[in-house]
Amino acid sequence: MKKLSHLVLATVATATTSLAHADTTYSADFRLEGNSLPRLRIEGSPEWTRPDSLPGEWSNGYSKDATVNSRDLLSSTVNPATGVLEQTWGPQNHSDNMHRSGSAPFWMGESHAHIPGPNEQSHTIAGASVSLSTLDADITLTDRYANADASASWSRNFSLDPHSSFTFSGFATVGITGDANPLAAATTFNSNGSFASLTLGDLLGRVRTTIGANIWDAGSSLGNIFSYSTGPAGLLALTITNNGDAALRGTFNAGSYVAVSAPIPEPEAWLLLLAGAGIVGFTARRRQRAEVGRS
Repeated sequence: MKKLSHLVLATVATATTSLAHADTTYSADFRLEGNSLPRLRIEGSPEWTRPDSLPGEWSNGYSKDATVNSRDLLSSTVNPATGVLEQTWGPQNHSDNMHRSGSAPFWMGESHAHIPGPNEQSHTIAGASVSLSTLDADITLTDRYANADASASWSRNFSLDPHSSFTFSGFATVGITGDANPLAAATTFNSNGSFASLTLGDLLGRVRTTIGANIWDAGSSLGNIFSYSTGPAGLLALTITNNGDAALRGTFNAGSYVAVSAPIPEPEAWLLLLAGAGIVGFTARRRQRAEVGRS
């Protein structure tokens, strides 16, 4: 029986540590077309109102954010007494806007977040950054699964002159390497009367890049505000058209996002854990009874 219990313990250990794996990387990145924002006028800045300015205006107020979180899954076992899956998690790690600064009028600014990987505060490496013309989010799982997310986002208010239009565009790149479920990417467009978004993302929701717009004061009779196009190298382009007689106001936004969740063990692994834990529990109880009988 001692040999059997040793064999079962080895089996349970194998099932538990099977959560370890080679490096797996998830990434979502966005780069402004032409490496700058559309050349609208700048609110309150006559020097940026030039002959080549587009028929609208960027607000001076805008936001940018880089945020990462991670929590490492250290082990998964089945309680032999209850049959319940018990997971041991590492500490919650968080970083946001470690460096944050403004920018010239036609760029997005700067913000960074980073969680170090092995031998520091986490088994997971996570990073997000907003730079002058890019939004990057990346997560690398080193030797364990984790619940982790990374986001780099930007938004800015604008106004658009009557009977005019302009286009916000950039190149989206999403990637997954080392995951048992390969990347399945698709482009989706969602729109209603005052909102639109254009997304290139994984169908399982692990990586995505989105550009979008919200209109604040669209009249009830003002239609056909949004149109979009896609192109080579992940080009996403969202066009705003003002068919009315007054300025149209709203917000443009863009973001790159990664979200990774530790999987529930497959049925085969679950059964192996459950059976192994049950046999170990039975062996322990039998040994305890034998010791009581000898005393």
